[in-house]
Amino acid sequence: MTGDEDHDGSGRFAALARVALGDAGFERAAVWSAVGFAVSYVAFDAVGIAADAAASLGATGVPQGLAAPVAGALAALTAVGVVAFAAVGGGALPAALLAYGPFAGILLRTSGPEPYAIPLFDPIPVFVALVESLGLAVAAAVAVGVAGYAVGRVVAGIGDGAGERDAEATEEATADD
Repeated sequence: MTGDEDHDGSGRFAALARVALGDAGFERAAVWSAVGFAVSYVAFDAVGIAADAAASLGATGVPQGLAAPVAGALAALTAVGVVAFAAVGGGALPAALLAYGPFAGILLRTSGPEPYAIPLFDPIPVFVALVESLGLAVAAAVAVGVAGYAVGRVVAGIGDGAGERDAEATEEATADD
């Protein structure tokens, strides 16, 4: 093994780390994930209150089952947010973290335990429903985070050969050392 091979390996590791972590840190992704969880969780209540108010005011054609449209709108908004985050320098792991909060809120409200009610004498079914919902949220967040990262990098123009120019610049910088 020569010194050049070690440099090549560290350059690949640096490129992998840049893809995984990105330029924008986990802090921003964690904050937006928490905000997304709160907004997603409460959105179902807000839409329900608005539908009830519209029905009480005499509006006709107000659908009763609004969970699916609300969940779909929140999932689409989350995907757009992940793409935008990746386009400004977020990595794949922070993008998945950003998507986790909203998906956790969506899945807890649509397939999780009854909101705002935890039975004290039989908590096992509640625990199982929480674990199932949060596990699905992890899977959805990873899928949307990785796909959103790829789309966001293409949207940002990094997918059109800029990576090759970065690699050439890195090689020139290491050759100067």
